[in-house]
Amino acid sequence: MSEYEYVSKSEYAPVRKELEQIINRVQVYMRKNYGLTFQFRLIGSGQRHLVTRIKGGNRGYDFDYNLILTPPGDGYHYIAKAIKDEFMTAFRVALKGTKYSFPQDSTSSITIKVYDKGKTKIEHSCDFAIIYYGSNDGIDGYYFLKNHKPQQSYQFAFRPSNFDIDEKVQEIIEDDGWPYIREEYLLLKNINEGKMKKPSFSLYAEAVNNVYNQMYYQ
Repeated sequence: MSEYEYVSKSEYAPVRKELEQIINRVQVYMRKNYGLTFQFRLIGSGQRHLVTRIKGGNRGYDFDYNLILTPPGDGYHYIAKAIKDEFMTAFRVALKGTKYSFPQDSTSSITIKVYDKGKTKIEHSCDFAIIYYGSNDGIDGYYFLKNHKPQQSYQFAFRPSNFDIDEKVQEIIEDDGWPYIREEYLLLKNINEGKMKKPSFSLYAEAVNNVYNQMYYQ
């Protein structure tokens, strides 16, 4: 069974800084060449200071960012494939001179990776999802650019937001319970095996719910 460990902030903080410098270069290229602007936000384990990796593994650790477009407005829409192509071009330019691999067009993101010198393992990677918020400033959810690889087509698909989890986390933090979330999340990562392996965001939500129930309903 794989054993996960937390990555120290002193190790991942310089990587985060470098990634955001790359995003800044993408912003400049997109604005200059396509007249398109966006904001960005670190999400997932990096945002929560829960960066993990498998001890002795070859996959390293990863970051996740949302690249947030302005909503297109009534009567307008983004052409999904054109947007993805423009971002792919911008990333190819922004990555020149860095140690990152050629950007990959993944199902719901653009992925970049850093390999070790022998190309035998990934040191770290990053996924960039291209999104825009719907009505109510994202309270209901957001649209993310999805690559339907079997159909070779692109679309902005809707994903609902889970604000219930954020509210529970805030309540737990106010009662000094954040260490319990860290402990529970790592525990769930270490028992997350088999064909029905859950993604990290599901494990995080499960950890929060478990701690919340233990703290307030026992």
